[in-house]
Amino acid sequence: MISIQAMTPNAITEHFDTSRQAVSKHLKILTECQLLKQEQNGREIFYQLEIEKMKEVEEWLAPFTKLWEDRFNQLDAVLAKLDAKK
Repeated sequence: MISIQAMTPNAITEHFDTSRQAVSKHLKILTECQLLKQEQNGREIFYQLEIEKMKEVEEWLAPFTKLWEDRFNQLDAVLAKLDAKK
């Protein structure tokens, strides 16, 4: 949601079955990791995704993604063999 538009913690909370405090805690951690930026507008704080930082995370995860895809494909093959034996 915040990749599309900046949102306040209250606006984000409305979309989840959780407390505002829990959402704020997540927003704080993501902001500390520089994955979100915050902007003060009057009394409200708006959070927005830092697209460039997310691209860095995606690049870092790419080798692991390939590894896990291969392992899940191997698991699928083993499960298919076991299912065929039944």
